[in-house]
Amino acid sequence: MAEMELFEQKKRTYTGPSNHNENPYGYYDRSARKDISVIRETLNEWFRKYPNDEKLELRNSFKKKFDDCFYELFLHQLFTKLGFDIQVHPDLPNTSKKPDFLLKKGDLELYAEAKIVKNKSHQQEAIERKINEFYDNISKLDSKGFLLIIDTLILKSNNQPSTKRLIKRIEEEIEKLDPDLVTEEISTKGFESTPIIEIENEDILLRIKPIPVVKSARDKKKRPIGMYPMESFWGGGEDSLKESISMKAKRYGKLDKPFIVCVNTLDVKTSGTHDIENAIWGSSAISWSTNPDNKDEKWIRKRDGVFLGEKEPKLKSLSGVLVTKVFTHNIPVANYWLYKHPFSENGLEFNSLGLKFNFVENGKIKSELGDDLGNILKIENDWLNK
Repeated sequence: MAEMELFEQKKRTYTGPSNHNENPYGYYDRSARKDISVIRETLNEWFRKYPNDEKLELRNSFKKKFDDCFYELFLHQLFTKLGFDIQVHPDLPNTSKKPDFLLKKGDLELYAEAKIVKNKSHQQEAIERKINEFYDNISKLDSKGFLLIIDTLILKSNNQPSTKRLIKRIEEEIEKLDPDLVTEEISTKGFESTPIIEIENEDILLRIKPIPVVKSARDKKKRPIGMYPMESFWGGGEDSLKESISMKAKRYGKLDKPFIVCVNTLDVKTSGTHDIENAIWGSSAISWSTNPDNKDEKWIRKRDGVFLGEKEPKLKSLSGVLVTKVFTHNIPVANYWLYKHPFSENGLEFNSLGLKFNFVENGKIKSELGDDLGNILKIENDWLNK
């Protein structure tokens, strides 16, 4: 009987981009692009090391929850490379709930739980799917020598915008434009002179700027949309990160072994170390003395982090937190941050994990060096180009 694969070995010919609303598994399974092929084979290699009795469930789940399953498979491979024997979904003594992993290496045993953070509500995800479907439909139009800049897109109702008439209207407006004349107009008067196609009905407000394509590329097949509306944010993603860690940390109650929560933040608002450390250690702030002769200004951490609340330490059954920002395309160069809970009642020897980590000693935050993900996983930084 042939070994189960995450992706079948078959002939693939499609080299184009994915659709906006396409499930990543479906695109990875049909794409013949070189970089996608490399990623697909890497995931297949990792999948072969996953426990046989868990493979079918994981593969089926991949087709529905790609990001969640990718992260579980990534963590399984990461801890395998770090020398751990791994039991998937182990039984716990006092609950029917099961964490994702039990990790064993020598005398060291600990539980690990995986979680992804997107910082999007169900309503926001539904709106995003609606917009992506709209973009997929608009991508079918013939833009005849132009790339379309989506300047404004506003959904005015809960209805999925109908695109049949809209596409016809856009194509009619583009038909009136001469790309050479528009190019000349832009070169003399600037991009402010770019024509605007505006369409509004009870469901949608759409403003499009058609930008001429250079003559040599006008006959080449292309996607009509060249740029999408810019998305702006106010504030970081610390709250969603803290909420996700807290929810997972409380899920199993008091445990008989050390426990770490592993969080992969896919949220664009959580940009890097500053946002993550604000969530873990507490928001950064400036303190000063009321003494007019010596203000003694200095940076401090508020007591609003994962480990320490306003009155006392929190989540003391948690041993630590691993935060990653890993996607299928950045595996060897992805960042990770591991934090030791300074007040944990469930102690863990972090030096035995094989990862760099941050900890508190004598009231100061310190770091212990360790390998990067590429070195641990034995994947070179330019792996997608080989």
